[in-house]
Amino acid sequence: MVWAKKLGWLAAAFVLLANSIFAASGDELWSFETGDQIFGSPTLDRNGNVYFGSRDNFVYALTGEGELRWSFEAGDWVDSSPTLSFDEKTLYFGSWDNKMYAVSAESGALQWSFEAKNLIVASPSLDAQGNLFFGASDGFFYSLTAQGELRWFYFVGEEMDSSPAIDGSGNVYVGAFDGQLYSFSNTGELRWSYATGLDVEEGDRRIKSPPTIGENEAVYVGGGDGRLYALTLDGQLLWQFQAPEKVDTGIAVREDGSLVFGSRDGFVYALDENGVYLWESYVGDIFYSTPAVDREGGIYVGSYVGNGVSGISALSESGELVWESLVLGYIDSSPLLSGEGRLYYGSYDGAFRAIEADVQPAISVWNRFGAGRANQSLFIDFLLSQDFEAWLAEEGLESYKANPYSDLDGDGFTLFEEYYFGGNPSLPDASLLAFQWTGADLQLQFVRLDQAVSPYVFHLEISSDLKAWMPVEAVTEVMLEESVAGESRYDKVQLVLPQGASGSAFYRLRVF
Repeated sequence: MVWAKKLGWLAAAFVLLANSIFAASGDELWSFETGDQIFGSPTLDRNGNVYFGSRDNFVYALTGEGELRWSFEAGDWVDSSPTLSFDEKTLYFGSWDNKMYAVSAESGALQWSFEAKNLIVASPSLDAQGNLFFGASDGFFYSLTAQGELRWFYFVGEEMDSSPAIDGSGNVYVGAFDGQLYSFSNTGELRWSYATGLDVEEGDRRIKSPPTIGENEAVYVGGGDGRLYALTLDGQLLWQFQAPEKVDTGIAVREDGSLVFGSRDGFVYALDENGVYLWESYVGDIFYSTPAVDREGGIYVGSYVGNGVSGISALSESGELVWESLVLGYIDSSPLLSGEGRLYYGSYDGAFRAIEADVQPAISVWNRFGAGRANQSLFIDFLLSQDFEAWLAEEGLESYKANPYSDLDGDGFTLFEEYYFGGNPSLPDASLLAFQWTGADLQLQFVRLDQAVSPYVFHLEISSDLKAWMPVEAVTEVMLEESVAGESRYDKVQLVLPQGASGSAFYRLRVF
């Protein structure tokens, strides 16, 4: 009997492998049925597990082959797209029961919940420290710690379904139903607000589009007035593009910096980073499905074709239809491309599907809804370093487009710190940055990446109160040993601090 069970497992594995090998682009690999419509977008972890919510009140965790790992029942619909913590141990999502939930990504066990005063449709976003940011239908914008404690709130006064974007300094950008884009500091001060134009439909100026931050640090957002806006991080208008109908989707950024988005007129539009029109392609009514883009510039988006039928359309770099996968019902879910070449999405027929796409997601700062597979909506520019990408490949991590802020081995050092300071991302490096001072004149020794290999540079800063940090001037760097970690990649260096830098002070190393 035991042998028979093993044989059955091997046969099932062979069938799954065969489906993947012989499937053509656009073919359905598998589907998973839920009890109601799926509005939100999926989330993917580095092991290939996928997470999504449904209007049957459940959040589901599946393997990459569509097998159920666990399900968690909330008190009402889950339209909020789940967000993974940087260590991928916790999953965050909102619900129509007014709560923001944190559950274990491994088991689905509840860790905590926070109750707002009305339903939560928006997806939570994370800053580099793991704090949460989200708006609710009660007109409040909230920030919580990773443990679910309230950091601050701000009363906007209008419903907020737009999922926030967070820049590299921790500033937050989010739209509201009053037609304004708001920017808050990380500690809750209103930095600025920008009012979009007149309504396309009388009385409806709402912004449902999730903002995007481009490599040029422009903030892009669509409006109820049918315009795509490009603003500086300080809220100054750079340019605007007028579409015939509302722009409720997010904006995807391709590797060449060009922008792709959908409008309710049924067209996908492509612009360059300066707002210059490139092309448009009709795919059917597009409501909230943010396009995903691949390494070759291809685009994937959900739309309503008509007669109760919707589809995922795959477009070429220049907008020609490559393939289409049709289903019954609407598709508002933003598709997600995995490193294994699969495309995931949910639809209003209650099914969650995996489609063979045979492409890789684009390496860009914002290649889909939520800026990437984990939906963290944080501006991360480290992915643009080709040497960092090569290092990921050497470590066997490239297929997951690993997050530089994640700590894969749980040793307290981010993936980027492991890369820069010569650590091993798979094994805890307890002494990776355990600096030792040598001599009375404060000489600091450590290993760091050869500056000829990477554009990233370390900066030594000093503080007397751990709040205000200033650069340490006139630091002398002494090369102690070259190529200490193989292939001329890392050097052992010593920093000699200037006279007067000693005393009651704190030091830190930053890399950017």
